Parts: sequence; C-alpha cells; structure tokens
Amino acid sequence: MSRFFRNQGWVAGLFALLIFLFVVTKLIQPGYSSGDFGSLARAVLPYAFAVAAQTVVVIAGGIDLSVAAMMALTSVTAASMMNGASEEYALFVVPFVLAMGLVLGALNGVLIVVTRVPDIVVTLAMLFVLQGAALLVLGAPGGAAAEWLKASVIGTVPVPGLPDWADAWVPKALVLLVVCLC
Repeated sequence: MSRFFRNQGWVAGLFALLIFLFVVTKLIQPGYSSGDFGSLARAVLPYAFAVAAQTVVVIAGGIDLSVAAMMALTSVTAASMMNGASEEYALFVVPFVLAMGLVLGALNGVLIVVTRVPDIVVTLAMLFVLQGAALLVLGAPGGAAAEWLKASVIGTVPVPGLPDWADAWVPKALVLLVVCLC
C-alpha cells in the first residue's frame, strides 16, 4: 500500500483534501452528519459516472458530447424495465443497460474512425439521436425508479474493519461507483 501512495502521491493528497474539507464543514456547520454526507454522495454520483465516461475520451484527445444523453437513455431504459419487476430482474437489467452503453459508445467510436467526421460532429448528432430514443422509451419527460431500487441505493454499507460509526458514512451508491470504476 505504501508503494501505491509513493507512486501515486496525488491520491493521498486528494484524501487529505477530502478530510480537510470535512473538518472545515464540521466547523462551519456543526450539525453536519452521515446522512448529509450520504445525500451529497448520491447527488454527486451521476456527475462522477459522466466524468469517468468522459475521461477516457479526453485522454485520447477527443470529446464526447453524447455522454449525458447516453446516461439518460440507459437510465430510462433501466427504470422502465425494472418498474414493477422483482429485485432478481435487476440481475438481467443492469448488465443489459451496461452492455447497451458499451455498444452505443463503440458505435460512436466506429462512426468517428470509419467516416473520419470530427468527433464533435458525430457525438453531437448522437446526442440528438439518443435524446430522441430516451423520449421514445419513456414517452414523456419524467419518471421514477422502482421503490426497492431507491431503498437499496439510499442505505449504507458496512465496511469490514471500520467502526460502526464510520459505516454510516459509506453510502451504497458510493460503493457502487467504486466497484464500477475498478
């Protein structure tokens, strides 16, 4: 573990910054609790997924304007498929929408490489196509997730080795993000 921090010192800096910001937040707002931290983590998660998707493209020297529309399409597809379905059905739906996102991203890449059209043009066109597809899936703007899904994401996860009071600070949604990024 020490070799990791030696080679990736900036990660330790990020953790130090996170702890510093938490201490400052507790000083400014003494009532700040684990529930508030969980709400913050859940609010930031969609942006974290979008950043993770965009990072690979930007590192390669491109830009992908269709990431948000792709997230919208996969979200409404998953929500409409899981609405009224059992929890076990999610074992099919989640890999399906992940594969759907992978195929759509690959389609973007293939269109850019094969047609030699600039990536900004292809991804802008794909943005409009995916937004339209999301409206076709849902029918109208709006919608909601299944109750069992909301309940499973809102809770916290016990982490082995952490004291009980610290477990309240680890939202399930944050664990999901870390698992997906690994």
